[in-house]
Amino acid sequence: MRLRVATFNIRNGRAWDGRESWPLRRRATAAAVARLDADVIALQEVYGFQQRYLRRRLHRLRPAHEYAAAGVGRDDGRRRGERCSVLFRPPFMLERELTRWFSDTPERPGTPCWDSRLPRIVTFAWFRHAASGRRFGIANLHLESASARSRDRSAEALLQWLEPGLPWIVAGDLNATPDEPAVRRLLAGGLRDALLEVGPEPGPTERRDGTRIDYLLVSDEWQVGAAAVRRETPDRRRPSDHWPVVADLTLP
Repeated sequence: MRLRVATFNIRNGRAWDGRESWPLRRRATAAAVARLDADVIALQEVYGFQQRYLRRRLHRLRPAHEYAAAGVGRDDGRRRGERCSVLFRPPFMLERELTRWFSDTPERPGTPCWDSRLPRIVTFAWFRHAASGRRFGIANLHLESASARSRDRSAEALLQWLEPGLPWIVAGDLNATPDEPAVRRLLAGGLRDALLEVGPEPGPTERRDGTRIDYLLVSDEWQVGAAAVRRETPDRRRPSDHWPVVADLTLP
């Protein structure tokens, strides 16, 4: 079973970024996502109107592969607030999805993250490959930016929530560089950094301060054939304040 997976923080559409605000760059964002040609795409900082636009635009750009979406708003567990959306297309079928909040009450929507006034979430999605019947899970998360302690505690919680015995992909904006405790904890918990499987340190994924904070981490079952940071500017516009990460995986 072969799978192309990507992660991309698309920058929330309510932020005022001047010439890089969402209405002016949304076509470039959609083009960048389409060029990934990924079967499963983990997106962060997604509002509902952004998700709807991307799905419509992607259908126009790639009509043979219409994407469906999983994920809920972090403010109310339904429509309000940013999402960690998971887009997917055939032959991968969604079996179920679940959102949890990084807090002492992970099943209560809108609860603030540790050391933060904002909620932080992880979207879990369980998939089945139509042809082979193989199952796998993806966890799409966006960790707290202001507190290393919060990120480390969230990483610890995530490892406890991953279903044992299932091939996993952990994707997202961890707001942590590779040497920080949260990343080290996830790697010590049995995950591997897909980018480092195929070469040396790939450079920054967040362009404003030049750090690498976006990851595709995989469990031992996966073989990594290729992985890269895609730094493309469709129509000479930056699609986000992050660059997407994409990997080609095989499940023997």
